[in-house]
Amino acid sequence: MTTRLALGLRLAAALLVIATMVAVGWVQRSPWVVLLATPVFTVLYALGKWNSWKLAWRTGGAPQIVLSVLVTLPIQAVVAGVCYVVGVGLGRLVAGNRALAPLAATDVITMAVLLAVGAVISTVVIRLESAAPAAAGIESTPGVLLTDDGATVEPEIELDVDPKPLTLDTFFVSPEHWRTNAAREALELRSGPVRKPSLAADDDMIAAAETRLGVRLPDTLRALYRKLNGGYVGWLYVPLVPNPGPVYDDWRGAFSIDYSSLAPLDKLRTVAEHYSDFTDDPEDLPANAEHLIVLQARYGDMTLLDYSAGPRPRVLIVDYDKASGEDPVDLVFEDFDQFFAALRGERGRLRTETPARDLGAPMEEAPEDQRASRFWGKSDPHPFYRNAIQREDGTEPKMAADGALVAATQHRLGLGLPVDLVALWGERNGGGVATRFVRFTEGAAVRDVEVMRRPVPLEYVVTLDVLSDRLDFAANETPWGRRHPGSDRLVVLEADHERAVLLDYRDRPDDDPAVCIVENLSRPLVEALRFERFDDLLARLRFQRGGWDDVSAPRDADLAQA
Repeated sequence: MTTRLALGLRLAAALLVIATMVAVGWVQRSPWVVLLATPVFTVLYALGKWNSWKLAWRTGGAPQIVLSVLVTLPIQAVVAGVCYVVGVGLGRLVAGNRALAPLAATDVITMAVLLAVGAVISTVVIRLESAAPAAAGIESTPGVLLTDDGATVEPEIELDVDPKPLTLDTFFVSPEHWRTNAAREALELRSGPVRKPSLAADDDMIAAAETRLGVRLPDTLRALYRKLNGGYVGWLYVPLVPNPGPVYDDWRGAFSIDYSSLAPLDKLRTVAEHYSDFTDDPEDLPANAEHLIVLQARYGDMTLLDYSAGPRPRVLIVDYDKASGEDPVDLVFEDFDQFFAALRGERGRLRTETPARDLGAPMEEAPEDQRASRFWGKSDPHPFYRNAIQREDGTEPKMAADGALVAATQHRLGLGLPVDLVALWGERNGGGVATRFVRFTEGAAVRDVEVMRRPVPLEYVVTLDVLSDRLDFAANETPWGRRHPGSDRLVVLEADHERAVLLDYRDRPDDDPAVCIVENLSRPLVEALRFERFDDLLARLRFQRGGWDDVSAPRDADLAQA
């Protein structure tokens, strides 16, 4: 936590470093001093950004530090060089042109003294900023930092932590990517019924995991598994100090930052079992390894249930990659409820909000003859096409939907496809969509929603009841065909895990469906984002100007017009 003294010392250290290098140039020392100064500047810069470098170590280990050093060294070389050149210029301007001195031991000593003094100042600053405000009997105020005399100043926010506690409903962000994408596999229909893993765990699944592990899981953890059987939780932190501020030193990542997920029940195992993947030597195992259950692990960074003291587990956050002799345990919580109550999300890494994007103009502003090419962008053929090509069995879909394919699809469905959809698929028969975002505004608030990603070729388009029949649902889940009345008039353009894009012909003409953008097919469709006609959706679609993923990028011509 920043204090006035720490701020003053930071400023003094910066001035000392700059003044030293300018002075070296002023007295016309050898330009090779810049080479000596570069690692000194780099070390002092790292100490000045101590919290950021600590986070780099925690999230990426030695490789991340090496990469950061390789990036920082040339930058600091330039800074040192500029200061030196300024000093040389000023020295010659005042004292006249003089020859540069050769590199000498004096230069090495100068840089060593600079490093020592700078390191001492930096160490003092680090200690001042990491000291808990409670030690001085001062309570921190959210959104501000406290100086040593109790005054408040605007904080330098390194870690913007959302102060709101998590709940059972807000803990998970999404199911994890490792789940079988049963909906997509069923759409492709390469084999018989596709088993769809249950999103939420039932009591039998919890009991099976507990029997296998020989423990009873905490009640709150059991409740979380009943919400979702493991999944992505976002970047979560717990405080390291009382009254933590918005700095990395005050917080510790939970659930292994970057992985940031809770393991599913069938993947829960002990630390001993985890270590068996890469060592057979019992001496390599941490203490009580057979009594520690891994909720998540990224190398040695683990969040654990500790049953070593009895049936009611503590929660440990550990780093087994620490140097030998260091205590690997960073934090201990007496029970899971205490741990859960302490968890906080990082506001900058959105958990539930949809980010605003740099989007182009809506499709309605594009000429009609350019809409299909703008819609698909630089899309590759749909993955179903590539899979069929590899099978070499003649089942590959057409690259573009001609009249015969459209007619056959409509006959098979018993429904007419929207005219605008036929025009799009006439350009490309499924694949990644570049123009796939819709912007919603409510007052000053902007929400950009991705409505589709990879709609399928017409050969794979089916109704929801057909897709549902191809899936083997878990006993605790209702098949989609039964959950949604009229599923024989819901046409699936895209399905990805629980998400789907549906043409809704229920209570509509056979050739004029609404469009439903469904986030969770296990929820009522009234919760879905709905457009009353396909051309209503098409008119509002926008592409993203930059930061593209592997779905599809806009064409260069569209970007130029944007």
